[in-house]
Amino acid sequence: MDNHVEWFQFTLSNGQTIGPTPLRLIWMEACGTTNVTVQRAHRYLLGKRTAVYSLRASPRLGNIPVIEARLRSLLLTARLDSVLTFVSH
Repeated sequence: MDNHVEWFQFTLSNGQTIGPTPLRLIWMEACGTTNVTVQRAHRYLLGKRTAVYSLRASPRLGNIPVIEARLRSLLLTARLDSVLTFVSH
């Protein structure tokens, strides 16, 4: 959606990947809403092409610390070794 803002970005360890549908399900569960979008882009980090995942939702998303804790737990449950970063607005 056009009005969504980016809340989190993350990368995965070598060899790990996640498709848009399972990622969207994780993000929806963490946020408690279906009004979310996900994106994957490739960037060069430390000279290596790396997938960077972006999690977006309404700019009015509330209780970010709780959502972040849920998101971290859900990524661990999915056995995804991630480096998660909050995107400040």
